[in-house]
Amino acid sequence: MFKTIFLKEMKDVLRDKRSITLLVILPIVMMAALTLFYDKLLVSSEDTEFTLAVEETADAGFIEKLQTYLPDVTIEKYANVQKAMNDGKVQAGIEMGKDWEEEIATQAPVPVRVYFDPGNQESSGAWSLIQAAFANWQNEVVQERMVASEMDPNVVNVFQVEPQTTKNEDDAMASFMLALLIPLLIPITIANGSYPSATELFAGEKEKKTMEALLITPVKPVKILLAKWMTISLLGIFTGVLCIGLLSGLMNFTTELKKGMVAIENPLLFILMGVILISMFAIFIAGVEMILSMLANSVKEAGYYITPIIGLMAFPMLIMFFIGSTQNLGLYAIPVMNLFLFVQDAFNSQITNSGFAIAIGSYLVCIAILFPVASKLFHNHRLMLGK
Repeated sequence: MFKTIFLKEMKDVLRDKRSITLLVILPIVMMAALTLFYDKLLVSSEDTEFTLAVEETADAGFIEKLQTYLPDVTIEKYANVQKAMNDGKVQAGIEMGKDWEEEIATQAPVPVRVYFDPGNQESSGAWSLIQAAFANWQNEVVQERMVASEMDPNVVNVFQVEPQTTKNEDDAMASFMLALLIPLLIPITIANGSYPSATELFAGEKEKKTMEALLITPVKPVKILLAKWMTISLLGIFTGVLCIGLLSGLMNFTTELKKGMVAIENPLLFILMGVILISMFAIFIAGVEMILSMLANSVKEAGYYITPIIGLMAFPMLIMFFIGSTQNLGLYAIPVMNLFLFVQDAFNSQITNSGFAIAIGSYLVCIAILFPVASKLFHNHRLMLGK
């Protein structure tokens, strides 16, 4: 009878178009959109090409200098540089006095005015490149002045700093993006995937007045409860595994984001441990959604209870900014938080069996607490039959 009830519940859920939307279509759209968006952010941050506006009266010598220090930049002349910038025709603009060569020769400061939009990513990037270009130009002029004054240019070179990164800079940024993207999306999609079945199998049956017919069957209530819980959990697990598969496939269509995967020393172990953690989380969140659905008298009311829980899943991401990359095994005991920590530690090559065991143990403890609560509520016929 358990198998019969389980198959009956699964068929009822899969007939619902809303379930199919949240199980399949939403994860595909979310993963594709956000993966490509994050990849675009990485590509944009490395882009050295932009359009620069200069005055119509700018001489050839000034433009030649700009092209020397900004070889990938397109330089265009405008009567009004600021207006060209405000109209969005260029990403940045420069105004410099006509007598700049004479001022450099007489060692007078050369006034330079740079226009850029701090609220625009491309414009801010252009400003950074312009700053670097003028810094290099200034160093060159200083060197020439010191030589002309018969001074050793090495006088100003006090330190010779040679940076040695422990990771490739591009790979590290891509890893950071993935460490945020994966644990943020997967728990939310799992909760969304199990949400329709959780609300329909309890609050929905109360609303349709079909729960009474189910409770008077000779099947033990605990078996009915387990069949419903298994249905909700399996749909959540399916959504989580689908997300992992989608992310793996989408990596092939990215240019920068896929570089972050090199930080994971053992991808197969990471995927295996990830699937186990996702499965435990799916069972846990199914229990939470199931209990909240039992307390509601309609699908709409159940939605009011469950939606804030789904929203809270983004909260651990805020905590991650404060705890940094230092490994903290104690935090593995917190549901949802341990998913963020697991992914972060994997990308930092710090993943440990201890943290994984603590996370699994915490979910088992939570499930052991949720089941008696759910069972007690399900045996309360006054509650389960609704108003």
